[in-house]
Amino acid sequence: MESFEDLYTCSPAEFRDAMERLTADPQYAQIAPLLYPDLTPDELCRQLYAMSGVREFQEKVMSHACQYIIDHSMTSFTYSGWEYIADGRPALFISNHRDIVLDAMLLQCLQLANGHDSSYLVVGSNLFATPLMAILARVNKMFGIGRGGSPREYYEVLMTMSQYLRYVVVQRHSYAWIAQRNGRTKDGLDRTDPALVKMIAASGDPADPTGSLIGMNIIPVSISYEWEPCGIQKAREVSLTRQGPYVKQPGEDTQSIVRGIADFKGRVHLAICPPVQPSELQALQGDFKGVAQLLDRRIADGFRLWPNHYIAADILAGRSAGSGYTPAEREAFERYLDSACADNPIEGFREILLGIYANSLNTNR
Repeated sequence: MESFEDLYTCSPAEFRDAMERLTADPQYAQIAPLLYPDLTPDELCRQLYAMSGVREFQEKVMSHACQYIIDHSMTSFTYSGWEYIADGRPALFISNHRDIVLDAMLLQCLQLANGHDSSYLVVGSNLFATPLMAILARVNKMFGIGRGGSPREYYEVLMTMSQYLRYVVVQRHSYAWIAQRNGRTKDGLDRTDPALVKMIAASGDPADPTGSLIGMNIIPVSISYEWEPCGIQKAREVSLTRQGPYVKQPGEDTQSIVRGIADFKGRVHLAICPPVQPSELQALQGDFKGVAQLLDRRIADGFRLWPNHYIAADILAGRSAGSGYTPAEREAFERYLDSACADNPIEGFREILLGIYANSLNTNR
């Protein structure tokens, strides 16, 4: 197996160098209030220089920033299923993916708040789009994966991902996190890519894919937001894609990261779902599609439905009223919908935005 040791040997000198590059970046003064809003950039700079490494950075800066995000962009943040990881056994979390950074960030901060080490994360290389984001990713235990060009290059990318995850869980006895498929869901349907399951198994014993999966102690994670992060932007991208190739503008991913952090999300729930049992994997006998469907059921069971999901389904069905919400909640959602449609007069936009919410209800009923 390829060695990933260099990704973890962040010496005090290397960490100090990362902090110096972070604070020298032109964007530092803009992002500092998001990291630690109670301090000026200069005050935060002095604190960063005094820190010993990644764990202290995550505990003192990222956890504080996460709490600030919860306090200022969420009505509430709740979680369930902690009993499934309370023993600290190494595990691979496979999560649905609704926001570029918050899905994993909330889990990391939850782990730290409960006295556990945070997860190592496999993320898309788009999170490394700017020097500042690359530094922040590096000191938050993120491992960037590109998409590759040719089929062979893409296969090599997936194998590297698989080897990395197994290294973290099996050799480092730690937690790892990865989304259930490439990219955020833009249609409200949380579906695990069977190719992901296949690649997780590929770094183990090729003669025993079931045993390779069992050794990773897979735990599904399901996160649900009352107001979909970047929901309007997702609907806009999908509707424009139907009219022709969609080309992202420079800095669009970074803007999505900031918007997902800052925009109001209402109530948010993160469910750590029951671990996938060896007996379940043995019954499937290497059926990667079957394993993906098993993960989907776990994630669906853990997904918390909010009034907006019921409202969107009723609007699509032409129902003037329904169950699962109040008249005031429906009025609020309709104002949101009308405003979004007025700002995005694109064919199909309204139905796509409604589908992001309604499909979650249809999937998780």
